Amino acid sequence: MGTETKVGLHYGGTDISMPLIDFAHAAEQRGFESVFVPEHSHIPSAGTAYPGAGGVPERYYRLWDPLVGLTFVAATTGLVVGTSVALPGGHDPISYAKAVATLDVMSRGRFVLGVGFGWNDAEFEDHGFDARDRRSVVEEKIALMKSLWAEEESSYDGKHVRLSPSWVWPKPVQRPHPPILLGVRAGRIGFRRIARWADGWMPMSPDLVDTYEDDLKQLAVEFERAGRDPADIQVTARQALRPDLGAVLDRYREMNVPRVLVDVPSATEDVVLPILDEIAAHLD
Repeated sequence: MGTETKVGLHYGGTDISMPLIDFAHAAEQRGFESVFVPEHSHIPSAGTAYPGAGGVPERYYRLWDPLVGLTFVAATTGLVVGTSVALPGGHDPISYAKAVATLDVMSRGRFVLGVGFGWNDAEFEDHGFDARDRRSVVEEKIALMKSLWAEEESSYDGKHVRLSPSWVWPKPVQRPHPPILLGVRAGRIGFRRIARWADGWMPMSPDLVDTYEDDLKQLAVEFERAGRDPADIQVTARQALRPDLGAVLDRYREMNVPRVLVDVPSATEDVVLPILDEIAAHLD
């Protein structure tokens, strides 16, 4: 991992919040490195048990499609663009692999694919799979997509998804594919999954700073057990807005965290722009 900590933004923009393009332009003007967005294809109105307090936030069922939205951002800015996190379990992996590769090519290699398993069983099952199989379904879909990205003629035969011998282009600019960061909480099980098939970690916690060094040591152990070099671990952390944000970012810099995404609320321009100014004051 490098020594420079890049600071980006995590923004769950919607059709009633500050437009994503305007947000991205404002971010670039203020010196941020990247914009990452989340994903929910839909929120079923029944059968949804939200893990947080207060019920499902309205923004979750108003989010833009991340790949379409980020294509516009990449086309009109020089920002790195990414998902935090995408939910590949809700996509056909063949068409999704082509969409990801297209965005990576059109952005000239500025795309980072943060993926997760998702917490919404009803949302996942509407896409045709049993929620109890969520992790194995996602893992197989990622494996199929990797095959399409890396091989001239690819095929895959899994329990949940399959691909007959096939040709597909474009191939991603980033080889063998854009970085795949798995969004999980810290712990041995999640870290073993990262070491098995991802390029790095996207912590599902908005305040990683206090445990980062210990967590990374544990992740490095799992990389070594999987026969991989811990020096190759990529991390994109998320950080909630807080009064001591400047000091927190300095701590991330001292620990050489490669990238930190600061959470920005889904709100209108009059709310968002002052927050961007506040965060940007801590970039130097």
